[in-house]
Amino acid sequence: MSNRKGIAATVLVFGLLAGLGFTAFATDNPQAAALSAGEVPDATLNDRVETLLRTDIGLAGGQFRVQTKAGVVTLAGSVPDEHALRRALDLASGVKGVREIRNSMVVESPK
Repeated sequence: MSNRKGIAATVLVFGLLAGLGFTAFATDNPQAAALSAGEVPDATLNDRVETLLRTDIGLAGGQFRVQTKAGVVTLAGSVPDEHALRRALDLASGVKGVREIRNSMVVESPK
């Protein structure tokens, strides 16, 4: 008799835990679902990329706008030359948690 109670309790606990696990995926908020998978929040990614670009000596003179959604980082603004453009894209893509980089930056014309 006590064996049956133990089995019933195990099944009950397993069912409750499984139900709780599935509710993490039943959301209308893709950011919350992503966070449950251990991903970095968009605001954190945005801050990390923006800080990295603004403090890099090789990107001095660049004007950056960073926007992040679901781990996809869009870089906009202007850079002084093609080398700076490539450097900005490389640095941003190296930030942990960035899934994709989209380039909307332009190279400034020489004055």
